[in-house]
Amino acid sequence: MAFMLRWTTSHLTDSETIIKKPMVFSEFGKSSKDPGYSPSARDSFLNAVYTNIYNFARSGGIGGGLVWQLMAEGMQSYDDGYEIVLSQNPSTSGIITQQSNKMIALDHI
Repeated sequence: MAFMLRWTTSHLTDSETIIKKPMVFSEFGKSSKDPGYSPSARDSFLNAVYTNIYNFARSGGIGGGLVWQLMAEGMQSYDDGYEIVLSQNPSTSGIITQQSNKMIALDHI
């Protein structure tokens, strides 16, 4: 988790200070195939990433974040470990909904 927070912070800082353009942080997630995986570990990871994104979005440094990957029920053949079926993962669904609502509330995005 510490590496992810350093990595996102450094890229978001570069976006603001060097490139001087907002960025979209995409294709992040936590694989169910990783050792020690649990839905609560995924939720903690997503919360950390979304908190970082939101904090930078408040100042206009980022336009949003795209989790990898949301799937509909019945798409098991595409399962790569990162899939999130919202109807089967209510806690994760709540985290994504909360982040969406927080981002919508920022009137400059």
